[in-house]
Amino acid sequence: MSPRAAIAIVFTLNGFVLGTWGARIPAIQDRLDAGPGGLAVALAGLAAGALIAMPLAGRLSSRHGSRTVVRAALVALGLGLVLPAVAPTVALLTVATFALGVANGSLDVSMNAQGIEVERAMGRPILSTVHAGFSFGGLLGAGAGALAAAAGVGAGPHFLAAGLLTVGVAAVVMGHLIADGPPPRALPHAAAPAATSAWAGRWQLRALAFCCLFAEGAAMDWSAVHLRAVGAAAAVAALAYAAFSVAMATGRLTGDALNERWGPVTLARRGGLLATGAMAVSLATGLPIVSLLAYLALGAGLSVVIPLIFRAAAAGADAGPALAGVTTTGYLGLLSGPPAIGAVASATSVPTALLLVVVATAAVALGAGALRLPRAGVDAVEDLTHTPTPARAA
Repeated sequence: MSPRAAIAIVFTLNGFVLGTWGARIPAIQDRLDAGPGGLAVALAGLAAGALIAMPLAGRLSSRHGSRTVVRAALVALGLGLVLPAVAPTVALLTVATFALGVANGSLDVSMNAQGIEVERAMGRPILSTVHAGFSFGGLLGAGAGALAAAAGVGAGPHFLAAGLLTVGVAAVVMGHLIADGPPPRALPHAAAPAATSAWAGRWQLRALAFCCLFAEGAAMDWSAVHLRAVGAAAAVAALAYAAFSVAMATGRLTGDALNERWGPVTLARRGGLLATGAMAVSLATGLPIVSLLAYLALGAGLSVVIPLIFRAAAAGADAGPALAGVTTTGYLGLLSGPPAIGAVASATSVPTALLLVVVATAAVALGAGALRLPRAGVDAVEDLTHTPTPARAA
């Protein structure tokens, strides 16, 4: 098995676990007879665990190698999936989701750092393609969860089977991950003109990550509500996030080829403009079919952006800590998008609130220049093709 296939499977397993968890939340809520408030606290535990773990995972990846952190985090994620299904109270459910969040946040940073290492070793972009594995894994986990629920399988047995499957597959692929090579030589970040400091460049990338995931979070929680608000039937409204997810997954399969053809700035700018235009037309017309197609375009436009941001953040840097910063800030965007839209919608309307998505995607298009890499950077063969050596303990 090649390292590229191995890290793609890791991304797929991460998506599979999260898709499994998301699909069975109602079953866990019913078992504990938890109201919306209790469920909200438990979900906050998941987010808090991830946010706390991400910076730590970056430092551990730098010190011990991303391969080591991926191995530990993936096993912890598979085993940790069982905990929410057996928690007897809402309080213990929150502890369980916090632990699951720690494992997920650690894996998020370390698997992206490992993806960067594989990409550098291969000498060409592969990060978008492996991110597609996460999207398809999420669809697989959610689909299996729906089938388990329809068959009357409880969350406990389902999560145990899914967790053991995750650990079993992880055991097969772990030996094919690679040791981290030495960080490439320090480069001035080309996120802006040469006079701009590396600090400013990092924060430009963090802002891009925030805006991109803000829009993704909005699509996740508000797409179906939006379609219902403009008169779509419930069955049609339910297709909105499915369309977004499928477009996101398939778009990532083409992202690396398009990056090689157009370059990261043009690709991100065109993706941001596609997303902005589609959502603007949707909100202007208020037609259900146009809105459904808009979420398809939104997913396609945003699908390539996060891999481009991660690649730019790791250019000329130690990947673990660099990725931890953009991942944490992006995750804050994912978490803040849905409640921000809800607050505006409560004062106005859902379509009006979704203008925030138009603003966020327009910011992605306008800020795409932050992805410009110096000719001596990741686009240069000499930096992408450095041979990984076991310079760190792994």
